[in-house]
Amino acid sequence: MEIERSKILVTGGGGFVGAPTVRALIAAGAQVRVLDAVRSPRLEGLDCEIVIGDITDAELVGSCCAGVDGVLHLAVLPLTAANTEHEAAFQTNVRGSFNVFRAAGDNAVKRVVYSSASSAYGPTVAVPIREDHPLRPNAFYPATKAAAEMLLRGLAGAYGYSFAILRYMNVYGPGQRAGVVPAVSQRLLAGERPQLSGDGTQGFDFVHIEDCAHANLLALAADVNGEDFNVGHGSVASLNQLVALVGEILGEVVEPTYAGEPVTAPPRVGDVTKPRELLGFEAQVELADGLRSVIVELREAAASGV
Repeated sequence: MEIERSKILVTGGGGFVGAPTVRALIAAGAQVRVLDAVRSPRLEGLDCEIVIGDITDAELVGSCCAGVDGVLHLAVLPLTAANTEHEAAFQTNVRGSFNVFRAAGDNAVKRVVYSSASSAYGPTVAVPIREDHPLRPNAFYPATKAAAEMLLRGLAGAYGYSFAILRYMNVYGPGQRAGVVPAVSQRLLAGERPQLSGDGTQGFDFVHIEDCAHANLLALAADVNGEDFNVGHGSVASLNQLVALVGEILGEVVEPTYAGEPVTAPPRVGDVTKPRELLGFEAQVELADGLRSVIVELREAAASGV
């Protein structure tokens, strides 16, 4: 798909990953329509059409898909809420995704890109994780993401449009308020020692939101159909390394505190060979630079009382 001059619908376009994706689309010359449940300050000043509504409203979703060339589906009830509010998670993440994928077919949309999650793999022993690893989620949020992946495959087959699935690794960046990166950063900014689970050796693949936005555009434009892709940096950083990096940025040497039993699970890192070869995607933001962007935003937010 040629992104320039195409009309693209972004569900959840005011969200943490959605907003930088919208900015990237506009910079690439696309006409952008956003469907989001709330009006987001992240979209202020951007030249895009904004529709306020919920993806559980099938009629509204249908009208939003009318006349668009491609859909980037990012709207979601996030992890913490989804793992406890099962009915709401089903309605948004499964039924809502069904509405989006069906409406894409009914409106002759050319291409759909679905933002899934690496947690859909469930517990893994592979290092790194390849895309052909079985999906065996063991919590409700990743189960809804895996279910939506299957719905997309089925409906794309029924309607004949092309699609791609992106499984993000551990996403972080400015504006994030839940997760280990903001938790560690906020504690250190407050002059407090961060508390880590186990012994802090558990490793993750941290990927910046700007890299996720870039991957979204590459997947939308790519001439590949029906493929799933890991979106990650492709490297591992432990929680202890994360604390050390944030401390280095702040000019401090910090000893975290620890709670609970040591975690024996292998590091969760994605094999990024496939997105590199088929999409031309490689993460550009190194962890230290990405953490600096988080610290800057948190300081600005604190100064403004946000």
